[in-house]
Formats: sequence, structure tokens, C-alpha cells
Amino acid sequence: MNTPQIMNMRTGTVVSEKMEPVVPPLVCRDVKVTKRRFSPSNGGVFAAAGSEIRIPISGNFVLDNKNVNVNFSVQTSAIGAIDFSPAGFFSQIRVEAGTGSSIVLESIDDPAVWANFLYQYTWTQEDITTQTCKQRSMGGQPDVNGLLTKTGAPFAAAADIDVALDLSLFMGIFSGSSGIPLYDTAGLTLVLTLNTAANAYVIGTAGASTFQIQNVFVTASCLEGGESYEKKLRELKNSGNKEISIMYNTCRRYIQAQAATTGQTQGSYLINERSKSCLGFIAIARDTANITTTDAYSNCNSTFPTASGVPAPIFQYNIAGMSYPVAGFTTKAEAIDEAYDLYSQLSRRLNSGGLVSRLQAGGGYATAITSAATQTAATVSATGPSQVLAINLSKCGPNETYWGKGMNMSGNNLSTYLQVQYLPWVAQTINIYSVFQMKLHIDALGNMSTEF
Repeated sequence: MNTPQIMNMRTGTVVSEKMEPVVPPLVCRDVKVTKRRFSPSNGGVFAAAGSEIRIPISGNFVLDNKNVNVNFSVQTSAIGAIDFSPAGFFSQIRVEAGTGSSIVLESIDDPAVWANFLYQYTWTQEDITTQTCKQRSMGGQPDVNGLLTKTGAPFAAAADIDVALDLSLFMGIFSGSSGIPLYDTAGLTLVLTLNTAANAYVIGTAGASTFQIQNVFVTASCLEGGESYEKKLRELKNSGNKEISIMYNTCRRYIQAQAATTGQTQGSYLINERSKSCLGFIAIARDTANITTTDAYSNCNSTFPTASGVPAPIFQYNIAGMSYPVAGFTTKAEAIDEAYDLYSQLSRRLNSGGLVSRLQAGGGYATAITSAATQTAATVSATGPSQVLAINLSKCGPNETYWGKGMNMSGNNLSTYLQVQYLPWVAQTINIYSVFQMKLHIDALGNMSTEF
């Protein structure tokens, strides 16, 4: 986490890392940090799947780029547990410019699927303790065999479970190149769309369940720069029609369906990506039945099974008529290494981490996946597989935050596909996330726009 540098009275002014990309050096002794709450504008209790929680965030301050949490309490009608992380209570999380604007600054579909695999491939074991304490996510260390148990905090029926969901862990705009200067703007609106109960959490047996969310508010650290900062900020935005630009990594989801089969199949899944700086792709395969079943870990398990004797799914991404890699990925070790390479671009610390073992990352389970029954047993389990098919397209390392370090696909008129040979014993829903760089621009009038 980046923290402001402390001023040394002997050396005069120093630069705050949180605000450095926005303005020239500021006097840190003039900066004030306040912890603020922001409440929904459209109610206090939310229960229906598909309903939205709208939380405006505005004021004359810089919104901290590493400390934005959505706090809420949940009541369920059945005894259950969190499906790895509380992000599963929402089917979409997006950030809009202003209030009621059509300008979307970031949108994450299936945020639990996105976040849970990001956590598995980037968290350290110390992260487990911290985030279990804050957001009551998965709490167990990997066992002696390296298997990760993905069960989050258990809860009783009709009991309140309070959560502080750290948005900066998986949303780019809240962990970007700097804080967001909301001075002289209409602010932001955080919009959270409620998920179905079956896909939000896990209960012991299949059956009906409901939940409601209440006591919702966002907490954020807000930096007030003082008069000199505000003056410099306005001068910067008004000099030569310049804009303030903040860069962050985000994702876009593509969904494809794969029918069940009893033989090796050649899957080809379309990806209509047109970003200027694509860092790569990640494919996650969930059993379709699990998404609507309350006793399945549907947001943190993924597998691409193979026929007996075949060591790993053979896959490659076809981009503008070129295969990446040319010969395809043919071994588990190579595929796992590529997944870790791409996920390192998304780590909050921009370095290595990871919790999943070779068995889980390779799509394995306690018993071999050789039928529909064994695949279902694996993918509903709390220790199920965590296999993803990834390609890293970044030209720079994770610590190099240059604009354009990914592949430029904006002028690509040809289609992009994931091609994979594997054996899906049961019907699957495949989430393919493109990972790309995005810019938020704020002009002199406070208008916000995006570039990607």
C-alpha cells in the first residue's frame, strides 16, 4: 500500500505519493486526512435480486486510492457461509461519473468470480488473516497437501453478519496511479447490484434461501490539500486545456457456454476485445448448474478436465490471426506459470503471491475427474479446483506502470478466440476476462471521461 511521505521540517516540501501524478509537489503539513462516510441515496434495506444500491461520493478532496470500503450487514433465511468472499452478494459493481450519469468509469461483472481468483493467485498467507478480519472472507491456511479451503465466515439464520468489503483489492479505479481529485466535480456514484441468493453464498443443502442487505455505507480516506493544492490543481487543469489523468487496470467479461460431452472437444470461444492496451486474458470455467445451486461453491471453483492419459488441456489465444503462444500451452506447469505472470499485473502490491497448490491450479481434486459425477463433486466442493487459462500480453513487468504496455487491439478488425481442447463432462459457463489499462480524465470543468 502506498502511504504519504512524512514531511521533514529540515528539507521543506516533499511529495505525497498519493497525489504526485496529479499536481507538482505540495506541502504535506497543509494536507488533512479525514475518514468520511457516504450513504445510499435510494433506501436503507435491499433484498430483491437485481435491485441497485446507489451511493454518491463527492466533495472537495482527493479520494484515497487504497482505502475505499463498502460496509454492510447481511441477514439470510438459512444457515450458511460466505462463498470465499462477500463480493458474491453482488452480481455487478460499477462506478459512474456524477449522479445519474451514463458515463461508466469502471464496471465489474460477476465481481466474486473476478475477485476470488485474483485473491487465490495474488494473496499471501498473511493476506488471509487481514482480509478475514476485515471482510470475513476465506479464513483457512492451505493444509499440509497445499489444498486451500475456500469457505468464508459462517453465519446463523436471521443473524446480522457485518462486512467491510475492500474495493481497492479488486477494482482498478480505487487502486489506480493516484487518488481521485474530486475538487470541482460532481463526484462519483458507486452502484452495487444484488445477486441471487443461490449465487451469493453457500448453505449446507440445496434449497431455497433469501437474504437482505442493510446498514450500507462507504468509508473512505479523503485528503484535503489546502489552498495551495487547490490553486495548483486549478492552474494545472486550466493551463493549455489540460486534463488530469489517472491510470488503472481493470477488466471486461465475456460469457460463453460449453455443452456437456463424453469425449475430448475443441472449444472455440469468441472475445470481442478492442482496448488500446490489453494486458491479457483469463478464462474461468464454472459448472452451469452450480450457479443456481445453493450448496455449491460457484464463485471460486474452475476446471478444464482432460481425458484419461492427457496431462493438461491444450489451449491458445488466437488474436488477429496469430496464435499466442504459437505452439499452444500443453503442460500444467506452463499454464500455471502464465496465470501467475498475468495475475501479478493485478496484484495490489504489484509483486508475487499465491495460495493455490499445483493440484488445485492444475484443475485437480481429491479424486480424478473422470465423469460427470466426479466433476460435480469437485466443483461444488470447498476444496475444489482453481484452474484458469491465461495469457500475459504485457510488454513490461508489473512494477512498470506505463500507459500502453499491453497489446493494442483497438485497430484489430479480426476476431479474437480462446481455443482449448478438453473434456467438459457437464455443461459449463465460461467467463473470459480481458485485462486492460484504462484512463480516467478530468477536465477544467470537472467533466469526467475514460480512455481504453
